[in-house]
Amino acid sequence: MQNKAIILFALLTTGLFSFAQTGRPEIADDFKPASTNQPGRQYPQVNSEGRVLARIAAPQAQSVLLDIGGVKYPMTKDEEGVWTGVSAPQDEGFHYYQLVIDGAEVPDPGSLFFYGAGRWGSGIEIPAGDQDFYALKDVPHGHVRQHLYFSRITKAWRRCFIYTPPDYDKNLTSRYPVLYLQHGGGEDETGWSNQGKVNLIMDNLLAEGRAVPFLIVMDNGSWAMPARRPSPRGEGRQPWPPEGWADTFEKVLLEEVIPMIDAEYRTLSAQTHRAMAGLSMGGMQTNVIAMRNLDVFSHIGIFSGGTVGDPASAHHGVMADAEAFNKKMKLIFESCGSRENPDVIQNHTEQLKAAGLNAVCYISPNTGHEWQTWRRSFYHFAPLLFRSEARSTGGSEQPSAEPAGRRRQGFAQPIELGPDDKPVFDEPPVGFNQKRDGIPHGRLEMIEYDSKTVGTRRKMLVYTPPAYSADRRYPVLYLLHGIGGDETEWQRYAAPDILMDNLLADGKAVPMILVMPNGRAQPNDRPEGDIFRHAPAFERFEQDLLNDVIPAIESRYSVLAGCEHRALAGLSMGGGQTLNFGFKHLDTFAWLGAFSAAPNTKPPQELIPDPNQIQGKLKLLYLACGNKDGLLPISRRLHLYLKENNIPHIWHVDAHGHDPTEWQNNLYWFLQHVFRSPADFPKPKS
Repeated sequence: MQNKAIILFALLTTGLFSFAQTGRPEIADDFKPASTNQPGRQYPQVNSEGRVLARIAAPQAQSVLLDIGGVKYPMTKDEEGVWTGVSAPQDEGFHYYQLVIDGAEVPDPGSLFFYGAGRWGSGIEIPAGDQDFYALKDVPHGHVRQHLYFSRITKAWRRCFIYTPPDYDKNLTSRYPVLYLQHGGGEDETGWSNQGKVNLIMDNLLAEGRAVPFLIVMDNGSWAMPARRPSPRGEGRQPWPPEGWADTFEKVLLEEVIPMIDAEYRTLSAQTHRAMAGLSMGGMQTNVIAMRNLDVFSHIGIFSGGTVGDPASAHHGVMADAEAFNKKMKLIFESCGSRENPDVIQNHTEQLKAAGLNAVCYISPNTGHEWQTWRRSFYHFAPLLFRSEARSTGGSEQPSAEPAGRRRQGFAQPIELGPDDKPVFDEPPVGFNQKRDGIPHGRLEMIEYDSKTVGTRRKMLVYTPPAYSADRRYPVLYLLHGIGGDETEWQRYAAPDILMDNLLADGKAVPMILVMPNGRAQPNDRPEGDIFRHAPAFERFEQDLLNDVIPAIESRYSVLAGCEHRALAGLSMGGGQTLNFGFKHLDTFAWLGAFSAAPNTKPPQELIPDPNQIQGKLKLLYLACGNKDGLLPISRRLHLYLKENNIPHIWHVDAHGHDPTEWQNNLYWFLQHVFRSPADFPKPKS
């Protein structure tokens, strides 16, 4: 306490702390040691505003500065020769910093050291509101292994780090896809595990069932300036980066690293099981290397590293034939921080999607060219990898749930809007899908059940609300996925647990259990091969749902029985299942929601042959589709039939396509309707 009082006095007398008219200091006095400190060191510290408080003993020094975030803050010396200084608020996440003592730039002896800016130096973690996704948790953990090798290309010893998932050393018959993940300029192969916490992000994603297990190889992509070629007289400045800048690392990666990894680790070595991504300079390397080696990589991620360029002409026109390109490249993921160039990234992704390419954009909120942007980018990128088609956990723009060839044939047809094809609700408020601290959180768990219908043991993801108790009974919403999804798709697309936690905290929803089963009722229920051949398995799921899934839930959880306490909803193929099964079993489900219902939806006259028989049985029928979705006529046809027969329902047409934004937004509104009285429904647009 005595040291803290001395420090605060020094800050006050130098004007670093000032008082507002309220008499309160403008800087919050709640500094705590940073999580990135060396063991036992009390400084540097961080407060709730994200300010950094540094302290160092340097009695002989004449000047000491705290250098962080591109600003040098003066520090003040006390009578004992201890210098203290505080920064302005910093963005959430990890930051490099240093001290400048009489002009010499030195690391802070209180922090751990990280390799960045071309040297081992200090780094500090500013606690983030969403830090849970990279937190160290009590879940199975993978390993980060150091691998030394001699490169005959560079004639030097090199090393890479390899992340192997938790079950790698337990299930010795399994083989895994591989992501080659690159660091930024001035960093090295330690960056992604030390600063990026990529291993913890993967561990948590795998524990939640939100990603496919894969290896991550992190090599050193640093490069030396190529020899300059003579420039013709009168030629201007040389382009940046210079021609050939990525050639050496490309050669090392393709000729040495990939063959070594495939030989010494249990990998799936086909092109479809290999991805490349990187941040900043590493994103630029990914762009250069992966795009000219389409026989090697099938997924790419560029985090704050620009774009892949004009789909008509970039990379010698490899993207010009979208159908041919999509057969090789399953995903182009581009991201950046909101303080970088988000408009460029978003507009370019739209250009790629308009050209029929599988493209995804993610914009990290309130971050710049920094590690929190790249952590979040990886978090959203990883669940998309090595599936039968690109999928997403969130972000500003998402891929379609259908393969590109199918999308161009059926999903991108010209759309004519009818007079009723209007939004009933506004777009959800900003932050509706962001995890919030300071509120209760429910539990998400993957459970197994015996399916007599399929004859195997199957999985489903279950959310229970905060403070779930066996002393209370809860209604249940069953959420069905699309044709290319599985039991994790809703969680990856829409994070229903986050939506529910936030809505419950705001008093806008009823506590309920969410059940996300696998709607592909066959022994191999993975979305592999030609997913459209699995249509009979989706029809068969009707029996699995009624005879196996619901009994398993009602025997394991404390639920309210009866149709008025059961709801069914789904996206795309799952939307069609919802309508096909729901209208047939109104004695089981009284609440139905279909978002972007797919062509498996039966014609209205077959769904509801006698409109009089369903009157009074449905508590809610919610239909929604985006006005950019070529499947809009399927849902509209049902809407018009319902309208003609005076069957109450909601018909919501917003400005999205056949994509996760559409499904997340509609789930947000549906959750506010289900199991509530009409008087408590959210108010529609005026």
